Amino acid sequence: MGKEKENACMPELTDEMDLCNELYSKCCNDELREIDRHEIIVRICQFMGASPENLTLAEKIFDVIKYDITRYVLHHEYCPETRNQVKPKFLLWLDGKAEPKKAEQLSNFLDKYLK
Repeated sequence: MGKEKENACMPELTDEMDLCNELYSKCCNDELREIDRHEIIVRICQFMGASPENLTLAEKIFDVIKYDITRYVLHHEYCPETRNQVKPKFLLWLDGKAEPKKAEQLSNFLDKYLK
């Protein structure tokens, strides 16, 4: 019976989890997002040298490449190593974030020929 109580609180690995709503409140999630963002920016800045200009540049670099890095990790590390699948809706969203101009062109093409 003790084991049942332990398993009742643990999400199954096959279940989907809404990280924004299930684990933390919105306020906590926003704060954690900023903490994680800052830590990544500081790590980028460490390669460039500790100066205010480099911190600003590291922030710009992060904002420009964050979706490309996510897409790379997802396609070339996460899926091949874990053999997990990803929903097409997520991939389309990620591609749209990584390459907004191409996503807009595709959307316009689909609107023109499929509607």
